[in-house]
Amino acid sequence: MRAGGWSDGRTGGTAVLMALLLTAHPPNRLAAQVSFHVAVGARYSSTVVHDSVVTAFDLRPALAPAFLVSARDELRPGWSADVTLDVAPSGMRRHERGGSFDAGSFTAVAFTVGLRRQFAPGVSARAGVGGLRYLADQTGVFREGTGGIFPTGTVAGTYAIPLPFAKQHQLEIEARYDIHRFITPALRTEGFSSSRPVHRVAVLVRMGWGGTTP
Repeated sequence: MRAGGWSDGRTGGTAVLMALLLTAHPPNRLAAQVSFHVAVGARYSSTVVHDSVVTAFDLRPALAPAFLVSARDELRPGWSADVTLDVAPSGMRRHERGGSFDAGSFTAVAFTVGLRRQFAPGVSARAGVGGLRYLADQTGVFREGTGGIFPTGTVAGTYAIPLPFAKQHQLEIEARYDIHRFITPALRTEGFSSSRPVHRVAVLVRMGWGGTTP
């Protein structure tokens, strides 16, 4: 008898909780707030390794494509939060004695959570934090591993293209900057004692759907 009463009470409490949640955030309101975005572009990265002890050389990612997927939730007019997955496959180039040659390849994958503020119609800025991980074969600087997840900070500025077709597809142009510190177990083995800041800059074209059209 007592078990049955507890079960009925739990079921009733769950129903009340679901009703409260739906009242606070009805499905049609959520659908109106959340939008989804994909972006493609090009990214430049600064030097990840510099050494001048024996032979001066720089190890730097090549100019590479960048692909982003994000979900954006409007918090209140002019403010929104988003989560973004950023994938950038790239080759590594070794620059030495005035020349350069291939030094392997990798894919940088970053996940960030950000806050976006609209300053004027079609103009907004975003700041975010997250983590970045390199995926690569165990060769070169990655021969003993990729170093795990590196904390990452990012800022971006976005401009919504003011044309009917662009508004229909929520087309935006975005300039994005991020920074993280880079070091790998192989570099530590070779005597590098501290990580190096890596700056990345990307220019992207973004398309969105859902939410409220800007």
